[in-house]
Amino acid sequence: MRPHSHPIRPGFTLIELLVVISIIALLIGILLPALGQARRSAQAAQDLASLRQMETAHQAYMTDNKGFLVNAGLPHGVAPTNPQIAWVASLREYYQTELILRSPLDDSPHWPGGEPVPNTPGAVYRQTSYGINSFLTDVKLNGTNPWGGPAWDRLDRVLSKRSPTELVHFLPMATEGEFAGADHPHPEEWDLFGTGGPVVADLAGQQVELHAVRGPARDFAGVANWGFLDGHAQALAFGDLYQSETQNRFDPEAGPTD
Repeated sequence: MRPHSHPIRPGFTLIELLVVISIIALLIGILLPALGQARRSAQAAQDLASLRQMETAHQAYMTDNKGFLVNAGLPHGVAPTNPQIAWVASLREYYQTELILRSPLDDSPHWPGGEPVPNTPGAVYRQTSYGINSFLTDVKLNGTNPWGGPAWDRLDRVLSKRSPTELVHFLPMATEGEFAGADHPHPEEWDLFGTGGPVVADLAGQQVELHAVRGPARDFAGVANWGFLDGHAQALAFGDLYQSETQNRFDPEAGPTD
């Protein structure tokens, strides 16, 4: 009797293996950017939801406090901190769940456990990804508002000049630099000399993360999520919000952007 024989199955040749490996590498190269983009989109959506919740909490705060807006208290540079009046403290009890202070888009190296914020006394660390528009506070410098105008610290005062749907309230603070430890930027400084153009976007980008969602850094084309005083939040390019000192969506006395 002839012994039972099995058919011989030829293996992959070297060329076939290389072709398979090349195809797998190509698929990975195609999928990884798509996965990264999907992850970034999910993080941006979470960030936008956080801003909406913060603005909802702020609406409740204003109702309980005769229309007064929350204040800033975590300054930049060498100025002393005033955490007891900062919005991160006063708004906490109005948040439905735990107050989300760190955005999923925030990769700042200045959180506790990382590097201290530069140009600050002692070891100061980032406490929040978000800030409030300093126009909409009663933050003072040497007893007066740093922009020389009235204090837009109460809703009825704001309403006398502009609709809250047009005014930026919560915003993403710069992830690096001395403003990384602050809870407010200073939009009144961005175009003091009326120069406009890239200089303005560069200065604003040192205080606010203008491209937190996407786009170029320190540029009018950068896109971030923004909370508005009426309670809504929206992803917009910086150029949609700021054109000049007299045309922007930060100052209640400024005109609208085109």
